[in-house]
Amino acid sequence: MSRFISKLKFVPSLLTCSSAFCGIMATVLALEGEKSLVYAAYFILAAAVFDFSDGFAARLLHAASELGKQLDSLADAISFGVAPTAIMYQLLKQALHISGKMFDAPFWKIAVLMSAALIAVFAILRLAKFNIDPEQSHSFKGLASPACAIFVASIALIEPMVPEDFWIFKLAHAIWEVNFPYKLEFALIGLEVYVCRNWHWLLPMCVFIASMMITNLPMFSLKLKNIKYKENKVVFNFIICSVILIILLKWIAIPLIILLYILISFILWLDSRKKTTK
Repeated sequence: MSRFISKLKFVPSLLTCSSAFCGIMATVLALEGEKSLVYAAYFILAAAVFDFSDGFAARLLHAASELGKQLDSLADAISFGVAPTAIMYQLLKQALHISGKMFDAPFWKIAVLMSAALIAVFAILRLAKFNIDPEQSHSFKGLASPACAIFVASIALIEPMVPEDFWIFKLAHAIWEVNFPYKLEFALIGLEVYVCRNWHWLLPMCVFIASMMITNLPMFSLKLKNIKYKENKVVFNFIICSVILIILLKWIAIPLIILLYILISFILWLDSRKKTTK
């Protein structure tokens, strides 16, 4: 059995390389234009799955190594740094109505487009800090780079959504026939036009979500100590809220869940500070 496991020790590295491959494909597809953004977002989600799986496989097969650690950081820099930067760049380019080359646009539009690079730069900085900080072996300081990348990918997935994508739309149509569906449709159009396609919203979102990766704000761990509700109240409540949001809102729930995660972490940090000062 031990010989069989030893032969499988390449699996974590294979999964990490698969994550990097997904990140590369996401970058290429994002730069191809608007029609490929959804596929680029899917590749980022796939990269996140591989990123979670490689660590799990390394622990299961007792295959953790320094090489694997470095390989994981390099793959994360591509999949959760460069790839979401490419998606945000394309989203901003669409919002600014730039059809040609970047440097043919006015200087202020070039500056807005270049802000997308903050995601990659701050992701690399966060990964470097994570590798040398022993305190982050059990909990994170700042938002994890996969969460930032998924946040950006979700914007690309929200943009083409229509009311018929929601099961609640079909239910409402069966019950109310006209009123509720039209309200939902107007709300969705407003979200797409004023958030997903408006650089006045995209730019601050880009700067905020990128900056959260390099803050020293402690993020609460999603790992369960046990199955007791009282000892894991925050995690259980967060998971329950997340599941409800995903069921009701689909892709729209993703950025809301990440923002909720940041907000809860901030509240817990304030509460811990108050206790230490007493």
